[in-house]
Amino acid sequence: MRKLTLLAAALLILCACEKMPLNNNTQSGDVLATVAGEPITKTDFETEASSLDDSFQKYLDTDIGRENFLNYLINEKLIIKAAKDSGLEKDPKYIKEIKDIEDQQKRSLAKAKEYSLSRLMAQKLYDDGTIAVSEEEIKAYHDKYPYQIYLMEIVLQDAKEAADVTRAIRNAKTKQTFQDAVKRFSKDPVSKKNKGELPPFIPGEYLPQIEVAAANTPAYQVQGFIKTPRGFHIIMKTGEEKLSYNKAKDRIKEILERQKMDAYLNSLKGKYGVEVINNESK
Repeated sequence: MRKLTLLAAALLILCACEKMPLNNNTQSGDVLATVAGEPITKTDFETEASSLDDSFQKYLDTDIGRENFLNYLINEKLIIKAAKDSGLEKDPKYIKEIKDIEDQQKRSLAKAKEYSLSRLMAQKLYDDGTIAVSEEEIKAYHDKYPYQIYLMEIVLQDAKEAADVTRAIRNAKTKQTFQDAVKRFSKDPVSKKNKGELPPFIPGEYLPQIEVAAANTPAYQVQGFIKTPRGFHIIMKTGEEKLSYNKAKDRIKEILERQKMDAYLNSLKGKYGVEVINNESK
């Protein structure tokens, strides 16, 4: 629903200064007023009133407020009637504006339909067990990965530069030394903002290539460089922390659900066929 515009608010205020008393004969019926023979009904009034901001809702609780709002609706219809009579409906600017609105509404409706279908399909996959995760699966995953990893990284976009930086900081043995290198070399704005530190992750929550390297790396030993879709990563593991089942189970559930969804989507690629013609994201 539309909110009251500044123009509408101005008209409403103007109505307060130039009141048009209601016709007593129409107050008791459904029709509150007519403009060029076109009625304004109680339903019209209440529908338009429901779109008002909260500050105007209280105003409508008063007799003068309701009277002035009806006068605003009358003025609005008068302006629209005058605009139509002046031929503005045939104005190219108006025609283009309306077409743009209609096109936008069509796109919005199409996206809403797609969103509804995808949401219902996801629920169906959960209900039929395709992406559902059992407690046994969660426990088995926790038995395998009962910990989370703390990691720092420098992200670069050029392989040669990544090799040079790796050599330059190979002997870094502390968080502070690595943070200094992040500030000097990292090309990733998120990495720089967080001083290279990642949120602690359970295997399965971050990039697989990084997770494998981190899991097999001693603490405070620089490892580089590892290529991922984000770039070239130079990493330093700063520790691991064991997690209880209760602390880890919700996160593990999300990991397993995502893995099952990925497997399902990969099966759809084989079923329907996917061909990337021009990857404009590169």
